[in-house]
Amino acid sequence: MSIKILIACGLIAGATACAAKAPVSGSRDESRATATRNRDLISQEELSADPSMRAESVLDVVRALRPHFLNDHGTSSLAAGGMSDPEAGKVHVSIDNGRIVGLAELRSMHANEVLEIRYLNSGQAMQKFGSTARQGPVILVTTMVK
Repeated sequence: MSIKILIACGLIAGATACAAKAPVSGSRDESRATATRNRDLISQEELSADPSMRAESVLDVVRALRPHFLNDHGTSSLAAGGMSDPEAGKVHVSIDNGRIVGLAELRSMHANEVLEIRYLNSGQAMQKFGSTARQGPVILVTTMVK
């Protein structure tokens, strides 16, 4: 067999194998392909992919797309004066790298205002915000207008 025939056979076999592995809409393969997205980021592209999401509150979008962002970590901590801090380990929010606020802020924001939503685990949050992160994760929301 000539080399040209071997190369042609290899290309055809490779194309057939690739086509066989292409995800079918609604299949498990499609869900595996979408599982490769960044689990700690909701991008503007992802929000734009489903236009109905743009009208939702940011909290509803997070619940739908990345529910793990909302998991508290239950860390207990002593605040100044030896008192227990009931907010320690809870998920908090920072909008445009501003001060740390409660999750309720996400109810009043619409997804159409957002460039990205990023999750910081407790360690990353402490690095970025220090003790104001209260030993819990932080959801960073970057809006279109700063």
